[in-house]
Amino acid sequence: MNNLAMDGQPAACAACEGTGIEVLPNFSTAEARICACSRRCTQCGGARYLFSRDAAGRDIARPCACALREMRVRRYNEARIPSKFANARLRPQYRDKDNERAFSMFKLLAAEFQPGHKGIVLMGEAGVGKSFLVAAFLNEIIVRHGIGAQFQDFFHLLKDLRSGYSQDRPESELIEPLVNIDVLVIDELGKGRNTPWEKDILDGIISQRYNNRKTTIFTSNYTDSRATTLVERVRSRDWNPGDGEVELRDTLQERVGSRIYSRLREMCDFVTMSGHDRREAL
Repeated sequence: MNNLAMDGQPAACAACEGTGIEVLPNFSTAEARICACSRRCTQCGGARYLFSRDAAGRDIARPCACALREMRVRRYNEARIPSKFANARLRPQYRDKDNERAFSMFKLLAAEFQPGHKGIVLMGEAGVGKSFLVAAFLNEIIVRHGIGAQFQDFFHLLKDLRSGYSQDRPESELIEPLVNIDVLVIDELGKGRNTPWEKDILDGIISQRYNNRKTTIFTSNYTDSRATTLVERVRSRDWNPGDGEVELRDTLQERVGSRIYSRLREMCDFVTMSGHDRREAL
């Protein structure tokens, strides 16, 4: 049902671009809803199914386009895409020389997605448009293809898991949704205190998704090169008033550890984005 074409899809509409689904910012997450152009279905008259007969005279029911749109609205709203990316789309005007490779990879992955498809690790400086591009990809696969997906900021993911454990919720309840969703985005990989517990959680999620052949997308400000990776300035353990700060340039491998990095190399293509800070423009 994920990849069924949307029969009866409405004509091009400025609000929904012909998908019948409008996406708007709403508090912390973007919200999808049925567009005004598609609220009255002329195909099924509100029955949500279309009926026909096969060669043997048996009644056949198939979901109407309006039912598929409702399912895709639910899936988008369950994806937890940040509100600031409500307008994120894989549109030509967002494509340029700085994101050309990454843009092409996401466009192709959205068009040819199959369960078990290799994921992507998107690396680069803050502000170059990594998260926007990932959110645009999620909009494409959910709204146009009905694929289940979820967007998880790494720092907030860890915070939610800590809260769940403190409430004695079973690990299966906390982890299984992340393991079983068709496409999982982990944004800002490596952000946090980088404790052994954090690495164990990340390793568990990644390993289970790898074993279950699930597609995982990562963004990170840490890269494979010290010249381009995130620069952090911290105090040394024996810091005294008047001392300067220590500059750290962890690569992605150093940040997540060799075991996790090796698994990422198996399950994802790596691409680095560079360029100007896009945040003000968006």
